[in-house]
Amino acid sequence: MTSFRKIRNICFPGLQFIIIFSTLAYFVHTYFTASYASRFRYAEQRQGSIKSDYIFSVLGWQYPSNGDVLQERSVAFNKRGMYARGFHLLDSAVQMDPISHLGYRGWIKLHMLRDYEGALLDFSRLDSLTENHVDYPMSENIHFLKAICYDKLGNYEASLMCFDQAAESSYTGFVDYKINLYKAIVLFQHNNEAEATSLLLAVLKEYPKSSEASYFLAKIYQHGNQPEDAARYANQARNYYKQGYRLKNAYNEMPYEIYLEDIDLLISSL
Repeated sequence: MTSFRKIRNICFPGLQFIIIFSTLAYFVHTYFTASYASRFRYAEQRQGSIKSDYIFSVLGWQYPSNGDVLQERSVAFNKRGMYARGFHLLDSAVQMDPISHLGYRGWIKLHMLRDYEGALLDFSRLDSLTENHVDYPMSENIHFLKAICYDKLGNYEASLMCFDQAAESSYTGFVDYKINLYKAIVLFQHNNEAEATSLLLAVLKEYPKSSEASYFLAKIYQHGNQPEDAARYANQARNYYKQGYRLKNAYNEMPYEIYLEDIDLLISSL
């Protein structure tokens, strides 16, 4: 026992030192000395955690002119509805590099804040900075996003024009079906049901399980006193909606989002 105690007294402090040193080395490497790319990716994948925010704060200190760090750090705050904190970071990113960050800020203003004027200003400014290039904030055609803003601001003609620009400027074979869908909804809301019908049928040909297209088509047929067609498309909308074929975002309501209650109300009125 005496020999064991002597060995323990010699080895245990050394083991403690190794554990403490290894922990400290891991901490320093993870937060301070690992490559920019690996730390950025690590923090991005753990977005919203204390560790992620701290790593982004360290990267912001080490790379003070890098707007990507500020934008990515802002994401968790904006998702939580902490917009004052999120936009403090995002506005700084835009000041550093407007071309890289205006589109994202406009997208957040449009979808999360419903600040249609502010979003339109950001999209228009970005457009003016990239005249020979079609921007895709959050993978959506910038003219499409501008069309939504114009509609929400009550500028019907400008909205339709931007929807057309979005379709024309999209890559062949890669036209987002939401362009025609949203344009059809705007046309329907302004009583242009003939053109809306044509677009909605085109959407369903491309994307047959669109519950939104079926829903608005059912409403048009209801207005046109075609109860059988209205019922068929309304029930189709309900079936696909319940299967998950609907436009939805976990953090914000979509611009023309429909709900199961809307469909059920339509069915009950037929």
